[in-house]
Amino acid sequence: MAKKYYGLLLCIGFAAQPLALDISATEHVALNAHLSAAAELQNTIASEIRQFEQRSRRDWAYRISRYENEEGDISSSVELFEPTNTPDRQWQLLSINGQAPDDKQLRKFAALKQPQGKAAGQQNFSVKLSELIQLDSLQLTFETPQHLQASFAVYLSQLGGDVSKKLQGSLRFNKEEHYIDTIEITNTANFSPLFSANINEFNLTLRFTKIDSAILPQQQEMRMKGTFAFFTKIDEVSTDTFSDYRYVGNESFTE
Repeated sequence: MAKKYYGLLLCIGFAAQPLALDISATEHVALNAHLSAAAELQNTIASEIRQFEQRSRRDWAYRISRYENEEGDISSSVELFEPTNTPDRQWQLLSINGQAPDDKQLRKFAALKQPQGKAAGQQNFSVKLSELIQLDSLQLTFETPQHLQASFAVYLSQLGGDVSKKLQGSLRFNKEEHYIDTIEITNTANFSPLFSANINEFNLTLRFTKIDSAILPQQQEMRMKGTFAFFTKIDEVSTDTFSDYRYVGNESFTE
């Protein structure tokens, strides 16, 4: 009887061996496919980031509507950027808090914007996407026929490496128009961007639009909550909205 069961087990063992080999081969194919898809995703996003960062904002005239709500203290402004003007007149303040600016506000605005007028090719956003998005960490999280969603590790140079580790990013890629239309950064834990400040809620959303073949900023929104010096409440929302783009460069755009 023992020999009978031993022979049966031996047969099962041999019979199972090809199946184990098949599973291993299947897993190997799946792994290769996963690695290939990950590499393709990284290459696609890297290419889109390069195109965005290589496009000088001086090719476009545009309007920026700024809004800020800091603990209930609301301010707004509308600015115009006209790169064909002389450096000291490229930025114009059209309104502040819904009213025409006075001479003092115009002088203060001019002093603030003058360094930007001299910085050729400066980006529209205050963050550099090639630093913000850690390409080797990209992971596909969701996909539809129109879009794909991916997560990534974040690095914000303004906050440093330690704080960046407490942030998580996601992006949405428009497959039909072939560009990144949204990037969102949120915190995964409390962090301190400066001494005595503690941030428990942080959200940064960058939205983009495509005009002809150019990828351009559409909106930058930041929300932040926390405390400063243990007692002072931080509750801030700021939004920069870009509109009225007008191409003033020398190149022609084709799809």
